[in-house]
Amino acid sequence: MFASTFLAAFGNFANVFASAQPFRHVIIDGFLERDQCAGLLEDFPAFEKRYALNELGDVGGKAVRMDMPKISPRYAELDCFLQSDAFLRQMEALTGIPELLYDPEYIGGGTHENVQGQGLDPHVDFNILPKNGWHRRLNIILYLNQEWEDGWGGCLELELDPWSGDSLNKITVLPLFNRCVVFETNEISWHGFTAIQLPEEKSKLTRKSIAIYLYTKTRAAEDTVAAHGTVYVPRGLPKIIQPGSTLDDQSYAILSQRFAQLRGQLKYLYKRELEYSAQLRNAEIALAEASAGAGVPLEGYARLQNATLGYWPDGWCAQVLHFEFQLTRAAKQLTLEIWVPNAIAEQCLHISMNSQSLGSVAASGGLVTRSLIDLKSKKDEIVVIELTANHAWQPAKSGQGDERQLAFKLIRAVLD
Repeated sequence: MFASTFLAAFGNFANVFASAQPFRHVIIDGFLERDQCAGLLEDFPAFEKRYALNELGDVGGKAVRMDMPKISPRYAELDCFLQSDAFLRQMEALTGIPELLYDPEYIGGGTHENVQGQGLDPHVDFNILPKNGWHRRLNIILYLNQEWEDGWGGCLELELDPWSGDSLNKITVLPLFNRCVVFETNEISWHGFTAIQLPEEKSKLTRKSIAIYLYTKTRAAEDTVAAHGTVYVPRGLPKIIQPGSTLDDQSYAILSQRFAQLRGQLKYLYKRELEYSAQLRNAEIALAEASAGAGVPLEGYARLQNATLGYWPDGWCAQVLHFEFQLTRAAKQLTLEIWVPNAIAEQCLHISMNSQSLGSVAASGGLVTRSLIDLKSKKDEIVVIELTANHAWQPAKSGQGDERQLAFKLIRAVLD
């Protein structure tokens, strides 16, 4: 599918990529054979609201189809080409990045269609593919617009530092038909495009492109940072807004749009923080589960031995609690103070010591004390205690968000 003109000038394109500023990239006109690219434009999917939901679940001005092979036979053929050795090895030779990998799910990629008024603030992309930990290395964007002009907005911008607002070394690319931009994805590959502002007679046009992202399993340590999502930098005041200037309809429209984008980003970041907080809480619970048993509240002259199973640091126990201890002095009895939640109407605890059953105790909610009168263990003896409950309770099912299966609380275990 590569155009013969691209292959003929391949060496020049590779040299341009290697030395390009503000970061490594290359612009290739005539990337695919013209008839094949025209077929992709002909089959380009219509804009549908269900594919235009933004991070907050609202319908926006950008539709994305990540299921490219299902769009049409031509897109299925493109998909086969993108995963082929011919394509991947050619991209490796172009960029100098070895062992590139194709993402069959096109996460974040696929067909992109942007309508009148839609823009894309400068951003760096997510750096790790969540499903398998691959490192994102290349963005390949193929444009499918038969006509486009500078004054219409929507031009791809590559820049080094959007935070300072310094436009030095900014590259602007018209999104014209069969033009492909290949650029390295890293922590300085800031890119975006200004809002589309088509003249009235062209207002039905949309900005069409196909985005392909390639990955590697590893990356040099000095180029690797912790996994992050896409990071956007809101645009500042437009240049037409100056002290003493009149706020005309155009200026008002631009300001309204930028404030709306800024508020939307803040809302998204708030939502993402809540999600991350929930994930952190779940991780804390998982860590507590992994370290279960470390703090069994054993009082008296003894040391816990081996792994304790079924106990969490907050005192809750699973359906089976198993712990072992070695006496540092002789002991006559072990007293267990146990609390059973009211959510479990009838609980029965079966108790064993050193694999010998000591009987059962019933509980219906509240504090239960069980004394093991016949402990009679000597110094240095190892004692194995196991409690097995008939029932367990999962707080998550009652809306409390705790996924653990809980049976009772061990308040304390006292040796005498």
